[in-house]
Amino acid sequence: MTDIATINITEKQLDLLLSGLRYVSSAEKLRVEEPTPEYVRSRTEKLKEISILKETLNSSPRKQSAAQI
Repeated sequence: MTDIATINITEKQLDLLLSGLRYVSSAEKLRVEEPTPEYVRSRTEKLKEISILKETLNSSPRKQSAAQI
């Protein structure tokens, strides 16, 4: 996944997006399933992708009125 998109969003929208990602991450961590190798692999991949996306959003350069992502 090397394609990078640039969008303009406000700080409020960025905060909402990050809040949603925290919710999704928590939901995935709290999900109760039989710990099969496939489930563990899939869960680990999802959590890693969410973490990378949160890092990307948090480290993006921000303007005063909007955040560029």
